[in-house]
Amino acid sequence: MNKTLINLRKEILSVSYNANAGHIPSAFSILEIIYTLYTQVLTKEDKFLLSKGHGCLALYAVFYEMGFITKDELYSFSKYESLLGGHPDRNKIKEIEISAGSLGHGLPISVGMCLSKKIKNENGRIFCLVGDGESNEGTTWESLLLAEKLNLKNLICVIDNNNSQVRSVPTTNIKSKFQSFGFDTIECDGHNTEQLSKVFHTKTNKPLAIICNTIKGYGISEMENDMFSWHHGAPNKEKYELFIKELENK
Repeated sequence: MNKTLINLRKEILSVSYNANAGHIPSAFSILEIIYTLYTQVLTKEDKFLLSKGHGCLALYAVFYEMGFITKDELYSFSKYESLLGGHPDRNKIKEIEISAGSLGHGLPISVGMCLSKKIKNENGRIFCLVGDGESNEGTTWESLLLAEKLNLKNLICVIDNNNSQVRSVPTTNIKSKFQSFGFDTIECDGHNTEQLSKVFHTKTNKPLAIICNTIKGYGISEMENDMFSWHHGAPNKEKYELFIKELENK
């Protein structure tokens, strides 16, 4: 884990502790994905949609790193009249493409955006980040069916495969499922920025699914793969100081 990503995790922890709110483990599982997209992949013609909106602290931290928001705005998270709520609001920050929270909507919107680009003969790709648990939503599979039929090769569905779905209906054999819907499908280490950059630049003549194998709560040993104790909620003072120290020692 490089120094920037360690510092961004410290910011996420601090923002959550300050607000006494937030989904830290979900943010930690997708941080490398979002960071790599914004620093190495996205062009002015591309769009990124965070469908699993509860992981938004990762998006906000990257926005801060990119200079889209100030530190004061970052630390206003979940405060009254803040630009940054517990789920993203596209009406408050222009870099946010969709308001998210209720799961299962980002991919259908992405399909519509891809079709619009295809009809208008516009360049650019649409990257949509969904959760593996979110894939329980029927709209996910309806969107895949339509994307295949319309041959939306400008669609990249990125799956945060952090095993959080064990709390509900397990999404087994996720790679073969996406392949069966006509998507070119790649698996990678969702915490390895070099791998992520390589797969995000993949050229294909079909819609593309990138399954990012991640660890929920990555970076904090107590949080890692604990699907129940740390899904939502901020650490107390003792835990906060312990977690910051763990990150500083990496």
